[in-house]
Amino acid sequence: MFLSNLLDSRAIIHERRILSKEQVYRLLVEKICKHHRLPICGEALTQLILERDQISSTAYASGISIPHIRMENFQDTVIGMAFLQNPLDYDGIKVHWVCLVISDKSSSKLYLNLVAALLKLSKDQDLVSRFKNSDASTVIHEINKLQIRLKQEVTIADIMVTDVVSISPDALLSELSDKFCHRNLSYIPVTDENGRYLGNVNILRLLKVGVPDYLMMLDDISFLRSYEPLEKLFEQEDVLTVGEIMDKEEEYLTPETSIPEAVFEMIQHHKRFFSVVNKDGMLVGVVTAMDIFRKVIKA
Repeated sequence: MFLSNLLDSRAIIHERRILSKEQVYRLLVEKICKHHRLPICGEALTQLILERDQISSTAYASGISIPHIRMENFQDTVIGMAFLQNPLDYDGIKVHWVCLVISDKSSSKLYLNLVAALLKLSKDQDLVSRFKNSDASTVIHEINKLQIRLKQEVTIADIMVTDVVSISPDALLSELSDKFCHRNLSYIPVTDENGRYLGNVNILRLLKVGVPDYLMMLDDISFLRSYEPLEKLFEQEDVLTVGEIMDKEEEYLTPETSIPEAVFEMIQHHKRFFSVVNKDGMLVGVVTAMDIFRKVIKA
């Protein structure tokens, strides 16, 4: 099956007005329901989509949002598209292209293949610009020419965070502490000045600096009530560097890693996050278990 086979020009809109997310969803629902018989339509369906968005964001860094609703007693997959001259703001991500997917309860694999195909298209900014400045028939014609088959699986590259906070191994622990606190992070990749991945450092590594070695040898420290042992961390913040406490040669994923493989690695290594490193050894992203849960499982 080709992506173009699922598209209907009657459910593709181009908007120059400044609209809210709710208004865009309402327009797409109106277009879809006008030509497809759905178990739920109108305002009820719009509210379901908005509620789904509250669970987790449907936006991707490439500027596309792919909200998805699975319906009981609906044996089809329909897609509505909105191309926006004035982008929507999805928690800091500027979205110019909204693709609403409505499918049956059992079409999770098809949905993931759709996500992969749409994400691939959304990364071609010249193509998206042409979509935005054409009409519905031209959009379908352009996509049809590309002959995109719905067989590609979603990879880590499709869901990873690319705006990554990293740190140098020469940075002092005081700088690391500030990044953890101000960015609300518990894990930071370590890179050299060229962005090459060296390892990672997590919040437990930092806290461990404040725990004397003799305490780590005890089976029970419930007798301790004083904060005093942890004061060692304050003493060392402007002395020790990240390179002295980081995990070196830590496991990482590649952009081509499949979602099942990523989940397997997280379970095997008891990790909730992985750095993503390309074939040249450069840090290109970070993926967390929550990214997979929200963007794949709960999608």
